[in-house]
Amino acid sequence: MTLAVEFLIFCLLLGASAMFSGSEVALFSLDWSARDLLAESTDKASKRVLKLLEHPRELLVSILILNTIVNVAAAMIAAVATAQVALAFQWNPVLTVILEVIVLAFVILVVSEITPKLLARRNSIRFSRHVSTVLLPFHKILHPLSRSISGLTKSLHGRFSPLRPLSGDDVKVMAEIGEAHGTLEEAERELIHSIVEFGETTVKEVMVSRLDIIAIEVSTGIDDALEIIRSSSHSRLPLYVEHLDNILGIIHAKDLLPNLTHNGEPNRAVNWQSIARKAIFVPTGKKLDDLLKEFQATKTHVAIAVDEYGGTAGLVTLEDILEEIVGDIRDEYDDAEEALYEKIGKNAYRCDARLDLDDLNDILGLAIDTDVFDFETLGGLILHLSGAIPPVNDVFTYHGLKITVKEVDDRRIKSADVVLIDRDVTSSGG
Repeated sequence: MTLAVEFLIFCLLLGASAMFSGSEVALFSLDWSARDLLAESTDKASKRVLKLLEHPRELLVSILILNTIVNVAAAMIAAVATAQVALAFQWNPVLTVILEVIVLAFVILVVSEITPKLLARRNSIRFSRHVSTVLLPFHKILHPLSRSISGLTKSLHGRFSPLRPLSGDDVKVMAEIGEAHGTLEEAERELIHSIVEFGETTVKEVMVSRLDIIAIEVSTGIDDALEIIRSSSHSRLPLYVEHLDNILGIIHAKDLLPNLTHNGEPNRAVNWQSIARKAIFVPTGKKLDDLLKEFQATKTHVAIAVDEYGGTAGLVTLEDILEEIVGDIRDEYDDAEEALYEKIGKNAYRCDARLDLDDLNDILGLAIDTDVFDFETLGGLILHLSGAIPPVNDVFTYHGLKITVKEVDDRRIKSADVVLIDRDVTSSGG
């Protein structure tokens, strides 16, 4: 009879421990949208949950106190019951104690910690509403003690752990922890990472290269200009004289509409400089967050990136900046995205020389440190290794990679075959 009563008490204490453990996860995983739903509800359970969350630090202390009490009580009951059984059956006391500790730890871990927390996370609102009936009275009783302990811990934390601003790496780690615990989706974690890294990204990393700029020369006829606009699907194009280092402004496609006819007749002569809008010139090292502010201030969507000598290095648009945060933005007029690599064998790819080295890392599972380079693409790496424009079929090895130049157009590397020959080397550094 005594053992039966002790077992019943032990089970009740385990149930209480499970409830308190689950309530900690359920209550503190309620986001603002869940709290808004509770606030809109008029039932008493929702009001109790909101009442508990008025002072979250003190609530956490109360839950931890209650959980500690029931776990200690359960351990004491289990120890007494085990001692009685060991005495009755004349078991070895040392082995009995060791076995009791192992079994008790497993039971508490599974029944009172892991299982209720998993259930509470999946049904946080419903779980919180149910446990609030029991938890609120206990919290009121323990409130003076909880408030004292909360104040003491806050004072100690401020004295021994002075607050410091969160760094970008701290925010990224918190996002990764949130994803691991299920409070953040993968897309949300990636968005947070993109926002943190956004302020460190430069124009050079996102701009369209000078060689890929589509522009209008000042002597171009209206028909040719319209064909350039149609074929490129761009609504804003740079206007230049003789070469791209002499850009006069930006032509907006919509500004051409009033100039298509003159006195009811097709207009074949357009004064490009009269309709060109002022161009913004920015250094390639300018940070994207600063450029975004400049775009907002000037109500502009395009900027010309210039190198240290004032020559045109590339072009950057508002869309390029936003894509650094939210990923590729495509509409119904965009062509299918051009693949910059093609698998040609095991650990072997034919790559466009424009392929970003970070993307090459992802494709082959490498760990090459790209931050040490002043270039971003596979073509830049080949030029770095060769020191000149390499001929077709020229071969280079770099940190476990075999790189074979496959196509060169004038002074520009077009494509290369990349084969992973030694993964251990690539993972050892850049």
